[in-house]
Amino acid sequence: MAVMPGSQRATSWRPWQVPTWAAVAWVGLWGAGLVAPAAAGLGETPHPVLGGVGVVGVLGCFLGAVLGTVLRTGRPGVLPVLAMTAQAGLTTALAGLHGLPWGTLPLLLATAVGVMAPTRWAPGLVTGVAAVAVVLDVGRGASWTSALWGTGLTTLLAGLVTFAITSLSWLVGELHRTRAELARTAVAAERLRFSRDLHDLLGHSLSVISVKAQAARRSLPADPDAAARHASDIETLSRDALGEVRQAVQGYRRTTLDAEVERAAGALRAAGVETEVVRGDTSLTTEQEDLLAWVVREGATNVLRHARARRARILTEGGSDGATVVIEDDGVGPDQDEDAVSPDGLSGSITGSGLSGLRERLSTAGGTLSTHGDARGFRLSVQVPSARGASGRGRSGRMPS
Repeated sequence: MAVMPGSQRATSWRPWQVPTWAAVAWVGLWGAGLVAPAAAGLGETPHPVLGGVGVVGVLGCFLGAVLGTVLRTGRPGVLPVLAMTAQAGLTTALAGLHGLPWGTLPLLLATAVGVMAPTRWAPGLVTGVAAVAVVLDVGRGASWTSALWGTGLTTLLAGLVTFAITSLSWLVGELHRTRAELARTAVAAERLRFSRDLHDLLGHSLSVISVKAQAARRSLPADPDAAARHASDIETLSRDALGEVRQAVQGYRRTTLDAEVERAAGALRAAGVETEVVRGDTSLTTEQEDLLAWVVREGATNVLRHARARRARILTEGGSDGATVVIEDDGVGPDQDEDAVSPDGLSGSITGSGLSGLRERLSTAGGTLSTHGDARGFRLSVQVPSARGASGRGRSGRMPS
């Protein structure tokens, strides 16, 4: 059974979460079973034809009201409400027919109310139907004890049980939909993570390979040995990149800050960028080190691809108050491309697929990323908060350029 969207449907009405054929079968069998005792006793009434027309009318109104509600996925329209109103009128009128086994007809009305009434009103309306049924049964000559424990209690239970079944059916459907939505969200998050990792991996590796290829091309006429070394580096980098991609696909890849700083500094120097590395990070957790390693990788890639810089500086700091990475260069500042797009073209927050990926990584850990660029260069700064009980290896000092 389809489910109507919207918060009003979810809170006020209870769409059935069962196949249509099952709902129709349940309604038909329930209606026929409750009408059968009254139909079997029509011969004992002074007006069997009139009673038969009334009983058939009650059954028809019940089927029209409940099926009309079920087929509309839980919210009754005008015709089902009119059908239930007619059922209530016929049930009340048949209470005055002497000799008719009338006691099951209020159960049928309470069942219709339990299916059709809004969630907030259903218990009260079912209780009202049971109370009226008790009064009518007493008017037919039954004692109060028999009316209360016979007609009243069974009518109340029929309506409340039906209401509970429809509510449980709706709740099960909500759980199924929630589980499906969580599964879709998990798949989307995993796709985003993988695309982000793949961008970070290949963006850096291909940038370094491109720089090495340019160096090999420039060195080939004058220094074939240097060109051969660059070609060998390209082969090694390509093999490493392929291995990293395979590890990322398998979900086992973990980068380290030491390796990324060394790789970034080597790539920048190979591109002719005078690079200074200052290490002051101590007591970093594994999570902090992973995050800072991704920052160094993306920051160095941006310098290689966009800055056209002569000098660059990589600074890492960390301690009990948190960890920081700063990557700055003296290049041309922000570039209008996929990884650096500034609203004013000079300074401010720069967004793109690479930096956006970093922001997503940092946001989950409570970190912050800020950028500033102008004609004098570009600066990327990332801060990662400290973690209580962090452990790691301390190191400090200056690596020679």
